[in-house]
Amino acid sequence: MATIVDIDDTLLRNGTQPIQRVIDYVNALPGPKYIVTGRPESTRAETVRALKNAGVKYSRLYMNPYSTSNSNKHKAEVAEKLKGKVNLAIENNPEQRAIYSRHGIKTKDPASIKAVETTEKFWKFI
Repeated sequence: MATIVDIDDTLLRNGTQPIQRVIDYVNALPGPKYIVTGRPESTRAETVRALKNAGVKYSRLYMNPYSTSNSNKHKAEVAEKLKGKVNLAIENNPEQRAIYSRHGIKTKDPASIKAVETTEKFWKFI
């Protein structure tokens, strides 16, 4: 199954700064990753660049065709489209997590994702 992931304050902070613990978690998940963002379509090039620079692996990027103030409508439409194909949505906005939940998609607040220590990092401290 696939995963939906938000960008701002989920994968990136302040537009371009990676939130590494979440990126590592998302990149390790099996299946396709669909980035669903409230960012307008007009910012696609800079958004793709920021995701690439942060090392985010994803299958498809859904940009907001509406105004940024209408991202709930966009995310509800994508949730409806992907219903049954997606088992998880990682989203920082509680209102938007509720939208996914109403479409039968389990949600996760990125604040609940903890940093994962790799074995290599672990052994450096022993």
